[in-house]
Amino acid sequence: MPNIDDNSNSKNNSENMIGLEFILELLKKETQIPKIQAISPDIYRKIAQIIRNLSIQKYEDLELDIHHELIKLLTLSTKSLFELRIRKLLENSNGQHLSSPSLLSSDDYSKLTDEEKFIFEEERKISQRKELIIQSLVDGNVNNLDTISRIIRSKMIIIRFLESTDQFMGVDMAKYGPFIKEDIAILPFENARSLIERKIAIEINDSRFHVKET
Repeated sequence: MPNIDDNSNSKNNSENMIGLEFILELLKKETQIPKIQAISPDIYRKIAQIIRNLSIQKYEDLELDIHHELIKLLTLSTKSLFELRIRKLLENSNGQHLSSPSLLSSDDYSKLTDEEKFIFEEERKISQRKELIIQSLVDGNVNNLDTISRIIRSKMIIIRFLESTDQFMGVDMAKYGPFIKEDIAILPFENARSLIERKIAIEINDSRFHVKET
């Protein structure tokens, strides 16, 4: 067996292959148990760093093909692991969708990575909203439904115009525009949605930017 310290490339390749084998072992184990297993909280960041390192390394000919295949395998196996864990997260042992964060025990929650907690938190919000609407309907609580309506009608989003458009009246009875191509504007959701559907503008999504701590 060659000494991996003799060559930095050999060392990197060996470490990357170990990473792939480790991920595949995690995936195999995850498919074999009903509950989410505990994994390193920074596993996805470590994998992302490996893929980043591989992406900036230079290879030629056959080594380049192997290099690309390794990246592909790392990506596919990690994606499969992540999606499997999320699916298990959002379903209880009977296959029922989680409707409350209390259904996820402290022990199970502690096994999640920050990325998985991010998904769970968004799903929790959706479940809470569904429950609120259903309960308001059952209770005949028109006030709650009116409040929900006002919230969605007052929601504003940021868009970038792909072409010019004339001035128009918003759902909030305010006048907007005129706008020219590449203009950035904050508009009521209902009006922005119409512009986006007609391909006159696109939403500037926060996910397109690096997350910064406040």
